[in-house]
Amino acid sequence: MGDPLSVRTAREEDLSRIAELENLVFEDTGFSFSALVQLFGPSGITWLVAEDDDGIWGYSLSVRATDDPQVGWIMALGVHPERRGERIGWHLLDESIAELQSKGINTIKLTVIPENAAAVGLYMRAGFQDSGQWKEGDLGDGAVRKILTLLLPPE
Repeated sequence: MGDPLSVRTAREEDLSRIAELENLVFEDTGFSFSALVQLFGPSGITWLVAEDDDGIWGYSLSVRATDDPQVGWIMALGVHPERRGERIGWHLLDESIAELQSKGINTIKLTVIPENAAAVGLYMRAGFQDSGQWKEGDLGDGAVRKILTLLLPPE
């Protein structure tokens, strides 16, 4: 393991590592490298990576909603399986929330597979509330997704 982990804004050269992690974390349902490249410029309001001297171990991809500029979506948050349990996800989530709030976002939404107890627990501990679900087939991969929402206090 390298030096202490730090969280920073993702750069274009990080996209191949983010794509690798997406595949490790989400397998067939994650963003491909080509999708990340296409999304990075126009939608990357707050894309973060967690790294140490050994490399990037986690990432968070957030965007602003197109229909409401005060709503942000955490599109993906993942941590390399070898580094789970080290609070990397918590640090990425905390930094993502702070970054989104600093950009005028007052509501943050995300989706999670209900059976992913670790992720659901992380988001609930951060204050997210269950606000519905996308049904099987809504996203094209056959999986149900729970929608979680965090209402931020005014700055």
